[in-house]
Amino acid sequence: MNKLLINTPQNVNFEYKLAPVGSRTLAFAIDYGIMMLYAFMVYVFFSTFDFLEGLDNWSLWGIYSLVFLPLFFYPLACETTLNGQTLGKKIMKLKVVKIDGTRATFYQYFIRWVSNAVDIFLSMGGVGLTSIILSQKGQRLGDIAADTTVISLKETLNLKETVFEELTVEHKIVYPEVYKISDQEINEIKDIYNTGYRRKNYEIIIALAEKVEAMIGKKSTDRPEAFVAQVIQDHYYSFKDN
Repeated sequence: MNKLLINTPQNVNFEYKLAPVGSRTLAFAIDYGIMMLYAFMVYVFFSTFDFLEGLDNWSLWGIYSLVFLPLFFYPLACETTLNGQTLGKKIMKLKVVKIDGTRATFYQYFIRWVSNAVDIFLSMGGVGLTSIILSQKGQRLGDIAADTTVISLKETLNLKETVFEELTVEHKIVYPEVYKISDQEINEIKDIYNTGYRRKNYEIIIALAEKVEAMIGKKSTDRPEAFVAQVIQDHYYSFKDN
């Protein structure tokens, strides 16, 4: 199984492509290379300048511990600040998400980070690799513990329902209040709508629907994505002959 199907409470289906083992391995190799490059630069810096000369062992240990601290927290810091991505994952277009497809929390990133000790370092990657291969949802032990998985962002989500279907003369305008929305605003709404699906983030569409309701001054009883689609179509039909 290389896909994860999620059905939102609003009955909208999202399809995620699970990250291939090879891509995850290469992302880790990139991250490890970045960490080694940082360590090498630190070594060159201290070798070039002799301001540590004459310090006792305790002082040296303290300074080196402080300088190399970013390496220790690198995965956790990156995934927390980069929305589920390290630099390696960003290059490989991978992302850590909750098993339901939503954004993971700091606690979940922390569980994954702590589990690196078993998944990667103590077992030389063997435990993590085996777990990913055997798991239906592509999860290593850290992912199972954190209720997360890693998805690929390389493929664009295919929509079964599209806003941009051809309008016909039989089209019925449901929201005549669309006259309050300008052409520029409707194009921005369309772009945000597409962005929500492209990023597989239904929360964007919910927020957009609330904004559109405020813009036209009318509440909708439809699902957020259906409401926004209807507003876009109504606007295009209302002004297509203008």
